Amino acid sequence: MIVNNVAPKDLAGVLAILDRTELGVTRRRDLFSAVKRISEMLGNAPVSLEADPLALREKLRMIRPAAFGVSAKTWSTLRSAFSAALQLAGVIDNTVRGGALRHPLWAPLMQSVAKDKRLSNGLAAFANWCAMSEIDPENVTDESVQKFLVWLETRTLHLKPRDIVCRVPRLWNEARDKVPLWPKPALTRLSFRPSRKRLAWDDLSQSFRRDAEAYLSMRANSDLFDEVPNGPRRPLADKTLDQQREHLRLAASVLVESGFDAAEIASLADLIQPERFKTVLRHYHKRANDKPNAFAVCLAKTLIQAAQYHVGSTADQVGELKRLASKLPPVPFDLTPKNKRLLRQLESEHLRARLLFLGDELLAEVAKAVEAGALPFVEAQVAIALDIQLAVPLRPQNLCSLSWKQHFKEPNGPKGRLLLHIPAEETKAGRQDLTVEIPDEVALRLRWYRRHILPRLNADPNGFLFVSKKGRLKSQKTISQQITETIAERVGIHMTPHQFRHFGAAAYLEENPEDFETARAMLGHAWSKTTLIYAGSSSRRASRAYGKFLFEQRDKLKLSRANRKRKKAAQHG
Repeated sequence: MIVNNVAPKDLAGVLAILDRTELGVTRRRDLFSAVKRISEMLGNAPVSLEADPLALREKLRMIRPAAFGVSAKTWSTLRSAFSAALQLAGVIDNTVRGGALRHPLWAPLMQSVAKDKRLSNGLAAFANWCAMSEIDPENVTDESVQKFLVWLETRTLHLKPRDIVCRVPRLWNEARDKVPLWPKPALTRLSFRPSRKRLAWDDLSQSFRRDAEAYLSMRANSDLFDEVPNGPRRPLADKTLDQQREHLRLAASVLVESGFDAAEIASLADLIQPERFKTVLRHYHKRANDKPNAFAVCLAKTLIQAAQYHVGSTADQVGELKRLASKLPPVPFDLTPKNKRLLRQLESEHLRARLLFLGDELLAEVAKAVEAGALPFVEAQVAIALDIQLAVPLRPQNLCSLSWKQHFKEPNGPKGRLLLHIPAEETKAGRQDLTVEIPDEVALRLRWYRRHILPRLNADPNGFLFVSKKGRLKSQKTISQQITETIAERVGIHMTPHQFRHFGAAAYLEENPEDFETARAMLGHAWSKTTLIYAGSSSRRASRAYGKFLFEQRDKLKLSRANRKRKKAAQHG
């Protein structure tokens, strides 16, 4: 419904239209309430929120319902009522669910894939839109898919329209191969990945790649007894080598984009000429809006090390590169703004409690589901991961590769203490083993998970903890995403597995402000200096300590004054 054929400009206009519709009292109240409640969650009055699907979609995507004490079920009801209000106001279209099943040409097709939930669910929105738009199955083309995307983005509140559209050609072609009734024309697969901004490794000259690989090979296998003056003393870790390879690729790409021919970048020596070195650093400095940028500093260090250890630059030449790199603004030795923001959020006792007890709640739900014959293994794995990260905040790569046989020890048997042991070669620093004792409650849940979940996934109870439905090791990206999404849904904050390290260290130092050594050992830092990054958050701890000191001094002075008055009164008495 659009009054006078003019769509409302803001959510206040939507409320005005609802006020004039012939709705029942209860329905009008529910729609009013949904619009106002979501406006509150967005932190704005309805008059300040534009009634535009594109703008609203981005704002709705940022809402964490749990942060407002709203359950998943209540949020679904709110979203549904909010969408209904926008439909009545003409801001978005009705998605016409089930429209394809009522269409004479689309119904047979959708019925033919009804038993395959992946195909039927994945194609339902597209088929419903085609039926609504009077596009027959035989007339579906790539252009139809593009129009469907435009409609999703401009006339619906689907949070991820591109994900929906990306599935359509793949599932359409799969149905075409499986179902004889399906139209024969195939659809072109879609990708919304941005085009590469920099040259690929293979786009660089062969001589440059050969020289770079020779340098990286030397850094991977540095010889302690090499007589080369000032040579590298220890090999670099694989992750560091990958990072340096990327630095070299990007530096060469920046030079090519700035006007050099790719053939001119024939070796690492061509990167470290002072003017070219400045061109690369200037590019990344400007890209960071002239602010401190850790990436630019690290890239500069890679190029300087290549000059020092491989190219054969003189001490003066290396010194000049270091002088130029020193012009970059230093990166503050502090937590990043997003990590500080998370720690500020977790100062709330309510949020902190929800995070600390989330693993318990999830595993209790999983236990009930297992008894009923279900297998919510993702929830079980997230619960175990949360338990481990709260007890022993590991780096994500160590968390995701945990194996019972390799990393856990039971020195007193299966009912005794449980130790977690990560050998030095698997740690980031590679210098020292990490051995910790798992709290009894966490050990109990870990053992339950091994007995009741891993066997149901056809996985080895003595093997990896985090496996797929087929019992194979999950990728770090997958388990990290599942942890982050669960916390967002249940707690209402964005928190990655790595940020448990920041939370653990900050929480411990809050109660033990001087004990940086325990925090260092807990995090597995090779150097105490690394742990001092958490000293930047100590100002509040210091103010609290000073406040305690101040009022203790006042109490002492108050007592002293009272004693003097009593003595004086006694003398005059």
